[in-house]
Amino acid sequence: MAWYRTGTVAVTNNSNVITGTGTSWVDGAAVGETFLGPDAQVYEITSIVSGTSLRISPNYKGSTATVQAYAIMPTQGYLRDLAAQAAALVNSYQAVRDGVGVGKFAAGTAAAPSLRGAADENTGLNFPGADILQLITNGAVRLAIAADGTPSGVFVDKLPVSVATQTAITTLAAACLALTALGSGSDQVPSNQHLGFLAFQDVVGALQVYRNARSSQPGEVWHERVSDTQLIKKFHGLDGVVRSLTENYA
Repeated sequence: MAWYRTGTVAVTNNSNVITGTGTSWVDGAAVGETFLGPDAQVYEITSIVSGTSLRISPNYKGSTATVQAYAIMPTQGYLRDLAAQAAALVNSYQAVRDGVGVGKFAAGTAAAPSLRGAADENTGLNFPGADILQLITNGAVRLAIAADGTPSGVFVDKLPVSVATQTAITTLAAACLALTALGSGSDQVPSNQHLGFLAFQDVVGALQVYRNARSSQPGEVWHERVSDTQLIKKFHGLDGVVRSLTENYA
């Protein structure tokens, strides 16, 4: 690296202050480098005060003078600093080598997922532990997959229902009969239907009974319970008509 000789200096006997004119020592000099004074003696630069002021050690030994030539000599400090910086880089890279370098990411949070973008740090994949994988957007868990593969989160809630699933739901809903729609008489039960024994609560809390739509074939005969003392016998005729007969028991 070339010596720095830009500008001139003013020196004072037995002072550590060097004043420059036309100098730029903030960029052109460094602490630890050598100041070669107008007295042909060498001094250590101990501080850079500004582009036109620096401090030396020991104090200047020559005569007081102005508008003097000088030189700043680079030292081996650059190599030492470079070696220290290289060692620090190697030490910091060890965590990258043993972690991300082999595909291992530390546990994150919803605000800072384990795997995220530099421009969007609250969106990405998170590995919170306990065999769970999370999909994060805008700092919130949208999808979590448990150890057994069970998904949860708003992503699951918003999944579209397929046509086949919607058809099955519609069919099931059509096979449900509200208790309020039933009377006590057997003639109030829809034709060619028989009621299941159990009831269930729907989402609004109203009792409903599942209406089991029997897929009877011509020639079949079956009974449907009305009460402990009454049964309805039904017969699916060969003509396709389902006929019924009420049986009473004492």
